[in-house]
Amino acid sequence: MMLAPDRLLVPGESPLIARLHEVDCARQLDGAACDGTSDGALPFVGEIVHHVPGSVIGVRRRLSLAEDLYLADHHFVCAPGVKPLSACFPVVPMTVSLEIMAQAAACLAPEQGLTGFADVTATRWIALADTDQLALRIECRLEHADPARQLRRIAAAVFVEGEAQPSISAKLMFGKLYQVGLPFNVAQPVAGHRLAAAQLYAQRELFHGPRFQCLDDAIVLGPEGAAARLRVRAPLDWFGSTRQPQLLTDPALLDGVGQLMAVWAMQRERAVFPIGLGQMELYGPTPAPGTSVPIRMAISPGASKMLSADVEIEDGAGAIWMRIKAWKSWQFQWDRALLDFRRQPTFYLLSDAQALPAPDAGARCQRITARRIARFDRALLARHYLRMDEMAQFFAFAGAPERQLQWLLGRITAKDAARAWRARHGGGAAMLHPAAFAVENDARGQPRVAGWPDDAPPALSIAHCEDQAIALAHEDQTGVDIERVAERAATFLRAVTSEAERELLSAFAGAARNEWITRLWCAKEAMGKLMGTGLNQAPQRFEAQTLYADGAIAMLHGGSGRHARVTTIHDGHFMIAFALSPD
Repeated sequence: MMLAPDRLLVPGESPLIARLHEVDCARQLDGAACDGTSDGALPFVGEIVHHVPGSVIGVRRRLSLAEDLYLADHHFVCAPGVKPLSACFPVVPMTVSLEIMAQAAACLAPEQGLTGFADVTATRWIALADTDQLALRIECRLEHADPARQLRRIAAAVFVEGEAQPSISAKLMFGKLYQVGLPFNVAQPVAGHRLAAAQLYAQRELFHGPRFQCLDDAIVLGPEGAAARLRVRAPLDWFGSTRQPQLLTDPALLDGVGQLMAVWAMQRERAVFPIGLGQMELYGPTPAPGTSVPIRMAISPGASKMLSADVEIEDGAGAIWMRIKAWKSWQFQWDRALLDFRRQPTFYLLSDAQALPAPDAGARCQRITARRIARFDRALLARHYLRMDEMAQFFAFAGAPERQLQWLLGRITAKDAARAWRARHGGGAAMLHPAAFAVENDARGQPRVAGWPDDAPPALSIAHCEDQAIALAHEDQTGVDIERVAERAATFLRAVTSEAERELLSAFAGAARNEWITRLWCAKEAMGKLMGTGLNQAPQRFEAQTLYADGAIAMLHGGSGRHARVTTIHDGHFMIAFALSPD
């Protein structure tokens, strides 16, 4: 292995090793912040909170959407023109967190440059959730120094201000020389499936915006690895205060490692998020902007939910620029409908269409079970579906998780039914975004659409049972209910039915009787919603007049004299009742 200082120079670029710590910490012990407005400044080194030269340093950096422009290209909720960026859950990429730590640690390594990372562990997202700003604290301390070899190892961690546990931590290596002349260890993957990177970005299979779209040309996916090319981009529009930030790494290019692993995992119906790496070694400065650098990845699925990969990235001239050992990503198996909805919410519904018992072009019914969203962060899903004022309602249920889930499932089906209803009635090729309108309750507790873009919104009805939710959208008042088919106690029957109804039910026995009792109960609930009143604690006033062989029930409301024909269907273990319009 050879050490060569001539590897430090790149024509026309500031060499990486020459990027010394540029903040005079001693002059800032009074708490003055580096304003980051001068070109070439380290943009993540803000206020110096404490500092012992060469030993420890603490930095406070306030993230803001006005300054940290890259956040606009790394958010999880796709709602352009519908929600402000702060409501779309912008998240600091793990690779940007590495840069944040590197810049603070560089203040403890004068006249040296960054040569690598080790033991990177990311434990939680750094996200600006419903806020334009977020204060971070970066703590660094010297762990080991080798004066003879001019090497330093510095431990660093990033904390969200007010939290005791770090969001990410790492060991960083600094020195004056790079290692060069290293052999390649990661083999080119066996030719397999090929994908076009541009198409993945266009279809939002990868959610990253232009600043992070570094995968270039074709991607080759093999059974145990992947290969691609990454395009180096100049960070001219990453920060509001400077077009020439001094970066010790290339966060966008490094994010391409996680993106390539994500593409590989997609072919196995998995979604992945990076959570750390074992070791990263840099063997040269960042290649010049515009350079296309090959990347090779060998992937080990590992145990349980963990994926691990060894990675090599070339410098564009045939030599190794970077080597990563054990890039780690946590993988999730999410329902395909959930994945499609997340990437293109105006073209996909999360819930399933529920067939109606009789053709009715004016109605649309949607149904969902909790299994559809299992293992997905509930609050993040709510951000995809709910308007800002609805999010407050969602969080109000935080103390009752089961009720919160049931409420959210109901809103998902109601919004999907309304969106599908509008699309059927000429709403355009793309559907309305679910967060573009709200579902609220009227004075009697019945759901209604608010903020609809057209003159006449659909009427809605929502029902829940256990882990199921169902909703019906129709141009006229409507009602739907869902209940599990089960044996009901005699006390229940006496409480909800009239003597005449019990006489009708006496014609059935065993399983058929349980089924018809459930049909009748559902029909009462559906008719109450059709009338906009609910049962109002008087189920016996909603009385069945006739039970039909096809599952329909002729109903009469004793107080108003209104009639309705309610249709019911037996679907699996559940009974569903539909009341579309009064007779």
